[in-house]
Amino acid sequence: MRVLIVEDDPKMRLILKKSLAKLPGTEIVGEAVNGVEAVKMTETLNPQVIFMDIDLPEKDGIEASREIQDINPDIFLIYATGHSTYMQEAFELYAFDYLLKPYKLERIKETIEKINYLLELKEKAGSRNIKTAPQVSSAKKVAVKVDRNLVFIDAEKIIFMGREKRKTSIITNDNKQISTYEPLDTLDNRIGKDSFFRAHQSFLINLDMIAEIQPWSRSTYLVVFNNTKKTAFMTEEKYKVLQQRFNLE
Repeated sequence: MRVLIVEDDPKMRLILKKSLAKLPGTEIVGEAVNGVEAVKMTETLNPQVIFMDIDLPEKDGIEASREIQDINPDIFLIYATGHSTYMQEAFELYAFDYLLKPYKLERIKETIEKINYLLELKEKAGSRNIKTAPQVSSAKKVAVKVDRNLVFIDAEKIIFMGREKRKTSIITNDNKQISTYEPLDTLDNRIGKDSFFRAHQSFLINLDMIAEIQPWSRSTYLVVFNNTKKTAFMTEEKYKVLQQRFNLE
């Protein structure tokens, strides 16, 4: 498990580093002392987990997290701070956990073990039998700018769209992945089909392609699809909206 530590206090950074070093299978890939470094290291080091302080110089942990979500929404964000003031805002940013200083090894261990469990769950969900892509006829086309080209995609072939590395990736049921610099909001407005649902700030999903929705963290659900091993996320708020839409409450 690749871990990035973001903490400006060298003593607290050392304590957290020593605590994580005691947990098997955990690799500390970098240490950042401010939010600007955290964003840059996320792009270059590709961590799976980030322990993030909130009161940071140059760019605070909340602001840095917004940028990190646009780079990789799969990252487990764990806020490690001396204040509980930011807890609500942290979970609105899809934080996986919130640890208060002073750090307790047992609490950190519980968090890492849960992450390991969820990563195994995600791998199993993605490795299940994939259905054959359905035949699509007379589908509405969605125009997408790809570099200097304009690409037209059958809307009914799109499984989901997600933000990744500051781009929007479009996953289709014929094993294609198309990347564009166009924002997800723009494509959401353009696609204009009832089957597409904004499940998360980083994901626009095709409801017709969903195989299963599973609990992930206290504020997020994992969305498993037919025809792809890739997965998406759905927030607690959007999950409730979907329940009402399908009369599940």
